Amino acid sequence: MRLRKSFVCGTAVAALVGSLGASTLLVSSASAGHSMPKGSTVVMTGPTGNKVEMVEPSNSTYVPRIARASAADRAEAQNLLNGVNDFCRTHSAKGLRGRWRAGMSNPSRPTHLFNPSSRSRGLHTAEPRAALVDNGKLVGVMFTGVPLPSLGSIPRAHSHNMSMPVEMVHVYCTHNLRDAFTPNRMLGVKADLEALRLKIRPAVMNLNGHQLHVVLHKVRDYAGSKLDPVSPSGTSANGGPDPALQAMRTEIRNSLMILSEAQLRSVDALMRSF
Repeated sequence: MRLRKSFVCGTAVAALVGSLGASTLLVSSASAGHSMPKGSTVVMTGPTGNKVEMVEPSNSTYVPRIARASAADRAEAQNLLNGVNDFCRTHSAKGLRGRWRAGMSNPSRPTHLFNPSSRSRGLHTAEPRAALVDNGKLVGVMFTGVPLPSLGSIPRAHSHNMSMPVEMVHVYCTHNLRDAFTPNRMLGVKADLEALRLKIRPAVMNLNGHQLHVVLHKVRDYAGSKLDPVSPSGTSANGGPDPALQAMRTEIRNSLMILSEAQLRSVDALMRSF
């Protein structure tokens, strides 16, 4: 094994050598002890050439640079994504829930539904290892392998245990190649959504009573029963906010966590039209 940086403790290196043979270990930083500092990431090159991060996807900072990838790697990633989008188009979390096993971390509101099929290992888009779920909706799939076949330079796999060569990769349902293969959804498929929320939330304070009524009507129409009504409370005193206006502002802000990106763009456009 060749070390790109020499700050990894001997125990961790020995475990990697035993599990990955002649793999390459890339380390951004590490302490002299057994733990990695916050924000650091171990990236290995597995037996089939895949880059594998030792970090949860939600903590990953990897964003693929699609333009720098070769034409062959872009075609390979696009072909995989096409299969994932076909799966997402023909399945739903509700439909899978009765047949696939919910992840143990939060079985009542699972983020993973695991495929019971024995054919679910590898890059089989019709039989992924797991379906990825967010707020009850199917948002992508997970493939696993020991190891996975070659993924090319765009997808970045992850693993949870340095001593086990299991590779996992998340692919999200979207037509944007970059977002589909960005492990952390807040940096990929949800990046624009979060930016819209942060843009709209403070702007609500600038709306007058009529404008608040118009925007509230729109978000209620979009959210339906998912949005709980907010009733005015208290009284306005010493120049404080009007309780009725404040209740409308609160309800609009609450809707931001419910509405889709397209719906938020519509709300943003409406607010900018005033």
